[in-house]
Amino acid sequence: MRITMLKFLSLPDIYEVIKEYNDGHWLYELKGFMKLRQTIYRELIEMSPKYYWKIEEFSINDMDYFFTIASEHERSYYYTNYILQELITIGDNNLTELHSSKPFTLTEMHYAKCVLRYLKHCYLAVKWSKNNTEKYAQINSVIPPEKVVNFFLQWLDTVNFHHLEDDLVKLQEIAEEVNQYLSDQLKTSGSYTAEQIFSGVSHIFFRVRGITMTPIASLDTLDIKKVWDNRLGNQIVVFVMYQAVASRLGVQADLVVFPNHLFIEWLCLEENIEYTVHIEIGEIEAHRVCPYTHRRVDSHYKYCPDYLLQCLHLTFMSSSGAERDWHVSNATDLLGFLGKNYPSPYLYLFQNSNLIVDSEINMKNLKREELPIIFSLFHLHAMGLNAVAKKPLKVLEQKRHHSSVLYAVGMICCHKYHEYQCIVRGWDRVCSVHWPYCISNQNLIYGFDQPYYRVIATDQSERYIPQEHLLPVPNPTRMKHLEDLVAQGFTHFDGFCYVLNDEKRLEYPDENLIVQVYKQRYQKMD
Repeated sequence: MRITMLKFLSLPDIYEVIKEYNDGHWLYELKGFMKLRQTIYRELIEMSPKYYWKIEEFSINDMDYFFTIASEHERSYYYTNYILQELITIGDNNLTELHSSKPFTLTEMHYAKCVLRYLKHCYLAVKWSKNNTEKYAQINSVIPPEKVVNFFLQWLDTVNFHHLEDDLVKLQEIAEEVNQYLSDQLKTSGSYTAEQIFSGVSHIFFRVRGITMTPIASLDTLDIKKVWDNRLGNQIVVFVMYQAVASRLGVQADLVVFPNHLFIEWLCLEENIEYTVHIEIGEIEAHRVCPYTHRRVDSHYKYCPDYLLQCLHLTFMSSSGAERDWHVSNATDLLGFLGKNYPSPYLYLFQNSNLIVDSEINMKNLKREELPIIFSLFHLHAMGLNAVAKKPLKVLEQKRHHSSVLYAVGMICCHKYHEYQCIVRGWDRVCSVHWPYCISNQNLIYGFDQPYYRVIATDQSERYIPQEHLLPVPNPTRMKHLEDLVAQGFTHFDGFCYVLNDEKRLEYPDENLIVQVYKQRYQKMD
């Protein structure tokens, strides 16, 4: 019942989209949406049998079908994204309740995230280039900082919608709060001096709201709405919000970004003097030479969207450290967009500004002339990955469980000496012929002539462990931060172990019997 209810949570939002963009043929459009949903579900279920056996990871070459269905009409691209995100939301809810069924298993969620990455990134790349090319700059202003932050958040978090309109509404609400404060304090309404506005914005941000700045960049500290609600934000984002609110109150200040620091600069036209704004106290100081550059004193630093995007990327990667997840992987893909990886298909957009149409691109209702640009970028990605080459396949080696193998694939074990927990992904009856050159058998009672297990540890590292160094965990808990790394082989965590999917079960057909033995043993102990 819960799955059925969650399925229909999307309908009111989709109805609003249909109502706004479909000229009244909402019933026909709704039927098409439901049909598209079933088509996507069916395709995701069929992806694991197709791609599990391929040695290389799933790539943009493998999703021609999704780009085809996403381009059927102006709203198909949005519907496809929406359905995939909805599937992941339902799957997450089911995993929390320790049950799962197709198409809401870890495996289908893995492929849904893969598809979403390429759909979102191709769309966002076109959207950015359209707003940032010289041709479009003649029609519209340069991309403001708040839009850059929203773009970066969307690039990282492809499984959720982060609508720019929501951020703009929040910033306008903050500006109105500041305006009301100034009106109450100064007993006047209308125009205020820049100094008064800076003082008012700082008061609302840091005294009334109590915003705290942190160097850590996460999805929460990069999200403008959450920063305001949680009173905690990445330093760059807080500076962006401050500048955006001041600009809505009539002060045109520039956000100047360098790799190791940033500041807000305001030019007083009457005095022709540039000032630096100290945002925490709302005071201004005559502009000084930047200690990190060799520019002349009279030079003017200009805001640059590309520099801001690079700084956001650098801050996020520094905060993530060695962590591996979808967000870090998405951030890595941004290097190609920033021109750090060559050759990059994104350069095609920047070098061909004649492709960019003079209108505001909107995923909810893409224009006919915009879809071909997105798909040209898709094909360039595929060409860069040598789409014509066939991927080699893994050789299926069915491993019947031997009596010497104590643990099953999917179980959670603990290292006897180092005490870290891990998920068992596979095993060999004896040490694989490739590994003795890389590992030592010193201090091992049974040497290499014992079962070895391929595991993924709590620090997300992959390890090859002898059986005598492993112990079963009697009361394991879900290891959510490792699930993206094992999703291709498992459906969900059932309260004791990770359950093998159909393809993994073909490799290890007897694992469930071993798991049941351990479950019964620990139930008796309880």
